[in-house]
Parts: sequence; C-alpha cells; structure tokens
Amino acid sequence: MKKLSVMVMAGVMALGMVGCGSTAAEAPAESTAPAAESTAAETTESTVEAQTEATDAQTEAGRQFVVGFDAEFPPYGYKDDSGEYVGFDLDLAQEVCNRLGWTLVKQPIDWDAKDMELDSGAIDCIWNGFTMNGREDQYTFSVPYVDNSQVFVVAEDSGITSKEDLAGKVVGVQKDSS
Repeated sequence: MKKLSVMVMAGVMALGMVGCGSTAAEAPAESTAPAAESTAAETTESTVEAQTEATDAQTEAGRQFVVGFDAEFPPYGYKDDSGEYVGFDLDLAQEVCNRLGWTLVKQPIDWDAKDMELDSGAIDCIWNGFTMNGREDQYTFSVPYVDNSQVFVVAEDSGITSKEDLAGKVVGVQKDSS
C-alpha cells in the first residue's frame, strides 16, 4: 500500500504539485559524523533507487488505478445527465493516469465506508474533497490543490465590514410564512 501511495504522489507531483514522500533511515548512533553522512547519503540513494524501480514497475501500460470518490459531491465528483461520472477531482485523477500510463477506474463509494474500502484494497485511494485538518496522522495526503476557504459577500452599502458584523443577522433570507 505504501508503494501505491508513493506512486499516487509521484503522479500528483507530475502535475506540478508536491506530495508527501518517505524519508531516509537514520544512521546508527555509534557511527562517526563523516560515516553517518555517508550512510545517510547511501540510504537516501538506495531509497530513491527502490522508489524508482517501484515507479517503473507500477507505470507499465495497463495498470488500473481505482479511485474511490463520493458520486454526490459536485463539482468534484458526480453523475452527469448522460450517466457518466465526471467532476474536477475525476478529471485530475484522469490526467495523472494519462501521464503515468495507467487506466483510471472510477469507483463511487459510500462515503461512510471510505476507510473500509481503502483498508480492504477495493480502492487504491480516496480522491475527493476531503478535509485534512485533524486527520493528518490517519492518511497520507498530497499537498492541497484546492483552497476551500469560505468568504462572505455583502452589498457595498450593507454596513457589514467583518464577520462579527454578521453575528445575529440573517442577510438575504426571508422566513416562509406558511
């Protein structure tokens, strides 16, 4: 599973983004400083070689990459009028697959079962709008590629200049009298 994570990250990096990577093992404590530097360099070099070999093996034509996604999360993933699964995240996943020579398999999942799907190997990754905060130790994430910040837009003459000004106000919403 870690090799697959490295492959996904390599694909994301191929799109100009930086993903997480593995780190080199630390040198033994009893070694001297020059030997430790040499050992660390050799370890890093062998790690890079191993990752390159894994990448070469994984990027063979015909490799299927199964992406689990929430099919009811437009514009990131949803079913269009023709019944095809489309969306921003799926387009991005397709581009990574194109660059790596893989075949994308779009697998809609029950969002509540995403961990089970991932842990069982039914999907290779979860590719969806997925909040990272508080989950950094539970998953391997790429660098965020979408800024999902919230903004408030008000009329220029509303007198609202900060989010504190919104407290207790309902702007633009009328209560239904029925």
